[in-house]
Formats: sequence, structure tokens, C-alpha cells
Amino acid sequence: MITSYLGDIAVGDTSVSRQRTITETDIVSFAMFTGDWHPIHTVVPYAEADPRFGRRIAHGALVLSVALGLVEFWPPAMLAFYGFDRLRFVHPTHIGDTLRVETEVLDIRERDDRTGVVTYRFVVCNDKDEQLCVADLLALVAARPGEGGGG
Repeated sequence: MITSYLGDIAVGDTSVSRQRTITETDIVSFAMFTGDWHPIHTVVPYAEADPRFGRRIAHGALVLSVALGLVEFWPPAMLAFYGFDRLRFVHPTHIGDTLRVETEVLDIRERDDRTGVVTYRFVVCNDKDEQLCVADLLALVAARPGEGGGG
């Protein structure tokens, strides 16, 4: 995703991440780490009785965390995660779903003479091509050393 300096990124650039399957261990470990034991994630009879989902679903924050880990970042160029705009979880993620992230550069803004903010459409999909999470991801990206911001 962010594998080049600011001046080498163009609006319309796209990429697709590697993939990772969500497991029951992921959900239990995330619940333990965060303390979020909502039964829709962790209690089978509760989740099966829920008319919206009918089975356990992954935490939205887990899906987002895994998705961020799937995209490729090159440290000399990717300086910082700058935030999300319009983050939505549009479809539940289940145990066994294999996730990938599709990105497209929407906007590039010079911040100062050494950095810019790149806005990416950030779409998390599963192996059934369902969109699970959609957002605009903002990243602080470095200009090539010796060059201005640009974009």
C-alpha cells in the first residue's frame, strides 16, 4: 500500500493486500486482550439465537486491526497512520472468513515541505467478495529526501 515516497504516489493507484483467515483463536485472544467479552463474539448459544447474525461474529476492532496488519508499509515513506474517516462495518465477519484489503488513492495533500497526507479508500473484503469494512484511511507520507512535498 504505502511502498513509495509521496511524489511517486498518484490519485487512482490501487493495491490488494495479502490474505489472512480469521480464527476462533483470534476472537478469543482479542476478547482477552481488550476485555470485550460481548456474547455475540464469544458465546455460541447467544450468537446462534441472535436473529441478525445467527452465529458468532468477529469484533469490528479485530477486523480493522487485522486489516491494517495486512497492508504493506515501507517505513522510510510511511511515517504515521493519520486516521480514518467514514469508517463503517457493512457486513459481519465470521470465523473462517479470509480477509484482504483493497486500496485506492483518493487524494494527496501536501502538509509541509517534507510530508503529505494521502487518503486511501480502504475496503476489507472476504473470500466471498463481500465488503466487510469500508473507510477512508489517511497516512502521513514522506517526500523523497531532498524533494519537497508534492502530489
